[in-house]
Amino acid sequence: MIRRTIFSALAVAASVGTALIVKTLLKKDEAKEEDDDEVRFITITDDDEPKMYDASDRSEEVRKVCAVYPYLDPDFVETVLGKNDSLNTAYEEDTLITLEHTVSFKDTASKEKFTDILESSGYSCEGNNGNVTAKKKLFTEDGAIVSDILNVANQAAVLNGIYKDYDVYQ
Repeated sequence: MIRRTIFSALAVAASVGTALIVKTLLKKDEAKEEDDDEVRFITITDDDEPKMYDASDRSEEVRKVCAVYPYLDPDFVETVLGKNDSLNTAYEEDTLITLEHTVSFKDTASKEKFTDILESSGYSCEGNNGNVTAKKKLFTEDGAIVSDILNVANQAAVLNGIYKDYDVYQ
């Protein structure tokens, strides 16, 4: 009788333990899926500190964007923000597009870091020499294309890369 009670208790404990493990794994998978949409940034050391720009003499909109993306030239930010209306008109909301970015790097280590960061954020990257082409499919909404351009350009700037251009196609 005692053996049955002990085995029953162990079976219940094992079931509860298994349920807790499964629940924990499911939460980790959900958290991982939620994080996949985020752009990840790397930590910068003093050795490779990229140039930061002063946007204090710019419009409020440019200043706000430059506060989020401090490594982007305010001229570049202003140009990209100026394209938002035309991009929204060209690609109406909920249109599936492919956004392709071209970036160049002087050193292989920075190029590899950039590629790793973008690939972990859902981009497919190809590279030759010092150039990287990063592609991502997304559904358009107001500001989505501009936001993606700024995210990728800032990440390139953090790694002392040069954001060359972007292309949008369906």
